Amino acid sequence: MSRYFSTLSHNISSLINDIRSYSHTSTPTTRNDQRDISLSTSRNTYRRLNGQVPPEVRDNTVHGILEEDEEEDEEEEQDDNDEGDESDSPPPSYNAATTSTSTSPSRKRLRRNPVFSLFVVIGIGWTAGLYLTYPFPTTIPLFVGSLIILFGWTITTLTDLVFSLLRQRESTTTIMARYTPLRKMGLAISTVFLIYLFNLGFTPQTHTQSSPAAMDGSKEKYFIAANMHNNEAVLSEWSSQLIKLIFHLGRDNVYVSIYESNSRDSTKHLLSVLNTTLENLSIEHRIITDEDNKHWWPYATAVERIEYLANARNIAIEPLQSPDPHIRLNGYREYTKILFFNDVWFDWRDIVKLLNTRYKSDSKEDEGEYDQVCAMDFGSSGLYDTWVARDVCGTPLRPFWPYVKDGESIERIRKGEPIRVSACWNGVTVLNARPFLFHDSGDLDGSIPAVGGLEKRGWRMIDNSSYPHSVSSPVLIHQNPIEFRTSNISQCDHSECFLISYDLHRYYPDRPVKIYMNPEVKVAYERNWFNWHNVVLEIPIIKWWLTHWSRGYPLLLVDWIWENFGRKRDYCTWSALAWHAPERCPSLPGPPHTSWDQ
Repeated sequence: MSRYFSTLSHNISSLINDIRSYSHTSTPTTRNDQRDISLSTSRNTYRRLNGQVPPEVRDNTVHGILEEDEEEDEEEEQDDNDEGDESDSPPPSYNAATTSTSTSPSRKRLRRNPVFSLFVVIGIGWTAGLYLTYPFPTTIPLFVGSLIILFGWTITTLTDLVFSLLRQRESTTTIMARYTPLRKMGLAISTVFLIYLFNLGFTPQTHTQSSPAAMDGSKEKYFIAANMHNNEAVLSEWSSQLIKLIFHLGRDNVYVSIYESNSRDSTKHLLSVLNTTLENLSIEHRIITDEDNKHWWPYATAVERIEYLANARNIAIEPLQSPDPHIRLNGYREYTKILFFNDVWFDWRDIVKLLNTRYKSDSKEDEGEYDQVCAMDFGSSGLYDTWVARDVCGTPLRPFWPYVKDGESIERIRKGEPIRVSACWNGVTVLNARPFLFHDSGDLDGSIPAVGGLEKRGWRMIDNSSYPHSVSSPVLIHQNPIEFRTSNISQCDHSECFLISYDLHRYYPDRPVKIYMNPEVKVAYERNWFNWHNVVLEIPIIKWWLTHWSRGYPLLLVDWIWENFGRKRDYCTWSALAWHAPERCPSLPGPPHTSWDQ
């Protein structure tokens, strides 16, 4: 028996030496190769011993070794199946420099995923929240969400890199080797980009407070007028801003006239509070609340509605125009500006800016005092009063940026400079008071007869003596003040606010009318849209996005769709808008089958 154990020991020693010799002379390419070599050697030894070792020894030694090898083979095959395609790849290096501290990339990604995933959720939430709060087709919410996600990726990647370098458990070369060239480049670009954006800032520019310039060296006086109807949502803030504006302009320089009718909410009560406040502050004013039950029309542009609104606005400016000396202000001729408000959200400092509007031509020459200047009013669909507003060529404005078709006007809007328009109102307007003041004209009658009955819209050429069958607007007598009116032309109903601008063209037939729109003054009919245009869009990084991307190429398609499918032309051609239009302007359209460029 001892002879058999001696032979077995000798053969096992030979087996171990053979394996060691092979490991020094030949390196298996894969784990499977190494396993096959070991198994083959074991089986050869088994064959040599099979006829020499007693059964009880053989069963307890070599056979047991082979069974263990087979069990290991089965376990390794199971591991290979779990690893899938990774079994064909070279095994990782297990040298002493990396074995103790290296961590697989998948584990590192998992370690960072919770923080980065949080940024992704926040970015998506901001995008969805902005679209829900401001449901307007714009790329700004997508930009904000993407910026948050980019910041999250950059900060987590930089944190991981800096932390690894500070621990000093690995060499810098080893740490940097974990990052692909593309990832390194992306990290560098995103870091520089975010630093640039953060340098622009997140705070909107503050307002500058300045007093309106005096006209011809004399002191300005302001007649502030407004009409109200069911305006409880805005009236408290509206009144607060109005008081601040009056204190800035000077209480002795302001008169307030408000006419309200048929409100069904708390508007009348809020106006009584404002009336008390004005009395306590010794501010001259007249506030009328009325109830006549005339508050329904078949459609928004009905002739009856326009006539009613024109009458309401005339009541508001009655202290400047009334022939009745008991109604007319004693010093009515001292008022130089009429400041007319709609029921809009506004900031009093913006109104000061509107009063100070000066238009400078390309040669930097100041064109002097304006005849009318307007803000820009916004609603949920963009620029609100596109029915009234016309660009310098007489073309209706569009609800989205850049709002006008005229190329020169677009460039001025980009710079935030006032643009010349042919008609506007847009929430807040300032009128040179002179054409609207009462004149003691004797027996001259310039009143406009009322228009009765519904009229179906059609097309007419208006105030163009060279066009066959052209119709004329009501006679405008210079000795009488300009008043709000209806068109008084069959089938050509239009807003009383548009007709005020139109009558200024007729009032000054020998010169271009100075009607401007100031894109820096933004008002809105809802609080959230006021914040959108005066806070969100004024954030420097948002303005950067608007300037370089959102208002660039993406709008080319929108512009094409609008020009071909969305633009609505006037039912009638108001020729006076083009009496002094620039030469670059196309002719106003004729009959309905002609375009703006024909």
